[in-house]
Amino acid sequence: MRPATFTLRLTRNVSQFLLPDLRALLPPESVQFFSNELDEEWHYTLLCVQSDNTCSLTVSAILVWHQLQRIRVMRYSSLQQRQLDLDGASSTEIYSLLLAPGAVLYLS
Repeated sequence: MRPATFTLRLTRNVSQFLLPDLRALLPPESVQFFSNELDEEWHYTLLCVQSDNTCSLTVSAILVWHQLQRIRVMRYSSLQQRQLDLDGASSTEIYSLLLAPGAVLYLS
């Protein structure tokens, strides 16, 4: 049985800052990195295991770069929810959303 995952979709700009942090913080077995050279908007896709550790470390890295204004837009969608703007969301709110089935976070 495959573990449940959440998805991060990153623009090329965001990926240059966030990817090195995620690679340093997350255990290699908990994340899969995919690059799409043909998709200019969503250049990287990451599939991350939905665990307390993975979600909390991911949220921490995202919020640091959001506070530094390298991540300007955070949009969320899931199987139950269409799209939600997370620009003013707290770490607890983002963490909870990443644990939802089919969670996808778009960062640009």
